[in-house]
Amino acid sequence: MLIHGDNRPRKSRFTIKEFLRRYPDLLALWQAKEDLHTLYRTKGHRRAAKAVTRLTDRLAHSALPELQTFRRTLLKWRTEILNDFKYGITNARTEGVSAKGMLVKRRACGYTSFTNYRLRLLNARSGRPI
Repeated sequence: MLIHGDNRPRKSRFTIKEFLRRYPDLLALWQAKEDLHTLYRTKGHRRAAKAVTRLTDRLAHSALPELQTFRRTLLKWRTEILNDFKYGITNARTEGVSAKGMLVKRRACGYTSFTNYRLRLLNARSGRPI
């Protein structure tokens, strides 16, 4: 279910669709997942803007409260989502440094000296600047 439908073998796609036909709510959730996956495979800012609009319009017709919440979230974050297509910049590096810092802190059971913590973090990052 986590793999995009186009990347599944034909028999597997058929089995999933047959199963989902018996559960309309699950089918609506699965379709929303497929649409979101398609959105993030879109190339270009303008195409992505159209894809977000199509997705939110499709979600507007759903009776499921979870999909309505998802739609509101997409509408609130529309600019930020489209900026990913426009600029391609993420905060992955910042998140990585933060995760490494938390790992160092957890392994040391807490540092009382910021200087020692900073030195340990720099050592863990192999001397790369933070």
